[in-house]
Amino acid sequence: MPMNLSQDTCHRWLLGLLLLPFLSVSQTQIVLKTEHIGGVAKGFFVVEVQDTRKVTANVGNVFDAKNQRTVALLENNAVRTLQGFFNRNFNPDNTDSLTAIALVIKELKFSERSMSPTKIAGELTTHFSFEAYQNGRQVPLTGGSSTSTYTRDPRQNEMLEQMLRQALGNQIRNFGKWYAQNSNTFDKLTRRVEVIFDEARQLDADTIIDYASTRPLTWTDFRGRPSLVSRWAAQVFTSFGFEARSTIKNRVVQLHVRTNVWLDKTISWGRANAKNDYVLAHEQLHFDITQLTALRFKKKIKNLIFSTEDYSSEIQYQYLEFFRDLGQLQQQYDDETNHGLNQAKQYFWAAKIKQELKNFEGE
Repeated sequence: MPMNLSQDTCHRWLLGLLLLPFLSVSQTQIVLKTEHIGGVAKGFFVVEVQDTRKVTANVGNVFDAKNQRTVALLENNAVRTLQGFFNRNFNPDNTDSLTAIALVIKELKFSERSMSPTKIAGELTTHFSFEAYQNGRQVPLTGGSSTSTYTRDPRQNEMLEQMLRQALGNQIRNFGKWYAQNSNTFDKLTRRVEVIFDEARQLDADTIIDYASTRPLTWTDFRGRPSLVSRWAAQVFTSFGFEARSTIKNRVVQLHVRTNVWLDKTISWGRANAKNDYVLAHEQLHFDITQLTALRFKKKIKNLIFSTEDYSSEIQYQYLEFFRDLGQLQQQYDDETNHGLNQAKQYFWAAKIKQELKNFEGE
């Protein structure tokens, strides 16, 4: 026989169903006090707090004054609470000359167990990552983890605030020590790249001639055996290269660059019946063109604004571009002068290259 429920019974049953999802969970709120964080080397400020924990709604479980387990909550969420704490207690009003640091919360958790009606044993675990901003990206600098243990009476909830406040202060102080020791030489905190040109390195004088405007080529520099398949009177083999090393000083990457321009005696050659001043001048201009390209390369990288992250690949890219330009320019020179047979073009190129080299004097 079907059961008949009164309308009043149905309403009360439905009301019970609606109330179930709103059953409250016991909570303990932690409100951080204002206390200046002293003893920290300046030079940075906390511009942003980020929370990457899987559970961000609370900061663990603690016991209340009745010795009942509760959820520990900050006054606001962790991001707003910690940002407000650092704004009040650490960040100065003027941050123009300071490094902006993002503090990333990896772990922030209270964990307690009841030892007796009057004794709670607990620990606070924190793990923060301190990160900076470089070329529009956030980059990790260093991290700090700590676990603090304590015992308290269940009625001493104020100890939770004290433990958290001390942990935050210690994390900032420890990062401040790291920052003071590393900020001037740490690659991820560099502000710019400064190019410094070092003197060219002396190459092997027995087989190599370094370019020098005061030392023109002579036929004795051509030690190679003439080619049996080439129809030209002479051939010179020149090239240029660079070496680079970097140091960091006062947050500036000092990029030391050394360029070399050389001729290889062992594979440069001239036929005996063609060793005259005119042919030698044509080969000398090939050497001059190599020097001119190296000077253009130096000028380019001197004026280039390098990325502090990728300057090594950037200078390598520029070198390859200019090395390609060198091959094209050498080919253009030979094509237009017909390998020196067109005297008018030869004199034109000689004047042109001489003037361009002169334009670099004093740079």
